[in-house]
This record gives sequence, structure tokens and C-alpha cells, in this order.
Amino acid sequence: MAKKNKLNFTYLVIKRGKTIEKCQAHSKRIFYNKIRSINWKKSIEKVYLRVNYGKRKCIQGCLCAFYNEGEYNIRKDLLFALSAFTEDGL
Repeated sequence: MAKKNKLNFTYLVIKRGKTIEKCQAHSKRIFYNKIRSINWKKSIEKVYLRVNYGKRKCIQGCLCAFYNEGEYNIRKDLLFALSAFTEDGL
């Protein structure tokens, strides 16, 4: 039986070009709660989001890391991207 890769969620809160907060989790529920606690009123420039799906064989036959990532300025866009990356509705 093949080992199932767990999703790995990461976000970085960026303010004035510096990372002021970082979170990394495997649990979707814990990660959603952490994302919802981001204080967008502190003049945050952007939030970098990355969802890593693990390593799988690519077209060339080697093991490659598969992930989705993006930078977001609005909470609504961030939550929409997270739901799209995990293929579920919020």
C-alpha cells in the first residue's frame, strides 16, 4: 500500500518587507483558525500562502515537490485561494 502524503500548510505575514509572523501546520483545522486570527488592520502588506502536497513522480519520472502558492492583500482572497488549493468549500 502506498504511503499517503499529508498536506503541509504555510503562511508568512509580511509588513514593510519583513516577515512578522509565520505559521506551518499539517492540520487543516488548526491552520484555518490561525489564518482567521491574522490582524489585517496592522497595515500588513501581504500574506504569502503555500500548500505543499508532498513529493510524487513527475512526467520525467523523478520525485518532485508539488505545491500551490500565492501572495494576497485581502483576507477574502486568501481564504478563497486556500479553499481552492485544498479543493473544499469554506
